[in-house]
Amino acid sequence: VDYDMTQAEVIMLTRDDIYNPEQVPLIALFNEYYGGGMSSVVFQELREAKALAYSVLSVYRTPKQKDKHNYIFSYIGTQADKLPEALEGISELMDRLPESPELFLSAKNGILQKIATERLTRSEVLFNYEEAKRLGIDHDIRQDVFKGARTMTLDDVKAFHKSHFRNRNFVMLVLGKKEQLDLETLQKYGPIKELSLETIFGY
Repeated sequence: VDYDMTQAEVIMLTRDDIYNPEQVPLIALFNEYYGGGMSSVVFQELREAKALAYSVLSVYRTPKQKDKHNYIFSYIGTQADKLPEALEGISELMDRLPESPELFLSAKNGILQKIATERLTRSEVLFNYEEAKRLGIDHDIRQDVFKGARTMTLDDVKAFHKSHFRNRNFVMLVLGKKEQLDLETLQKYGPIKELSLETIFGY
């Protein structure tokens, strides 16, 4: 989408398996380690180490209802002239998971501490119950996450990344000023379809 802005915004989407509550503990730990926060390997590699993005996120998203699909969701906000390097960087991380025992331990402790100190009060109890019900869960899923995170290893996270992220096709959505975007680079990722602002926003 051609939009008058100095940055380039990119979303990459891939539909994956049907939701399975048994995977939730591993998904939670994977997201925390891989690309869900400032201590994640994606953030550390693309923003802190290489300064290729001012904002970046890459996670495995679960649905709000059972029998729906999970999605691989990645977002990059970068300078238009850094778009080729940023796309190459996120693509490399999707195919190769950096191993950092320190970041993994931080991710594990972060999840355990959050659950241990988190308290659901008043309306939160109802909302949590309704969400679990829609997903076909009859208990507080945080119990499973806490128990699973305590015993899971970096090898578990690596295996999840290999089976769900590596060698995947995805839909890429790009928002930015067309004349500043490297269209030749974008074409390497697939055919380009330009959408108007009216098509996107309806006016």
